[in-house]
Amino acid sequence: MIKLPKTTEYIRVRRYRLVATNDLVAKFERNIEVENKIYNYVIKYLEKTYGVKHLKRPYPTNKKAKLFLAKDVLIPKILKDLYGLSKWSGKKVGIHSQALRDEYLVSILTNFGEYRKNLISASKMSKQNKKDYQNNLP
Repeated sequence: MIKLPKTTEYIRVRRYRLVATNDLVAKFERNIEVENKIYNYVIKYLEKTYGVKHLKRPYPTNKKAKLFLAKDVLIPKILKDLYGLSKWSGKKVGIHSQALRDEYLVSILTNFGEYRKNLISASKMSKQNKKDYQNNLP
């Protein structure tokens, strides 16, 4: 356990006491940087692979298929392209692989699926409907 000075203020989080030390703050900032970098890379990949030009391509709809896409396609691409690694190294990447795969990437894939539904419905609009939509006409 960390010995803290008596002047340290505690922040109540449910029933646990949480103290933001300098190490935790630095780790949190590093994780945010990594998540932003990975988010931008994944969105760019999804837009190229499943975006406007590829709306007829099947997109994973259940969690098992999204985990497969994250684990077998996205994570190896991220490691190779962004970090030049062949297998996961938490110290070099800065985030745990399970946290990235199981929560973060699956939520990005889910949100992109919802965005893709809007793209599909917009692709079925007529030119006049699109123009009205752009001009906020009812």
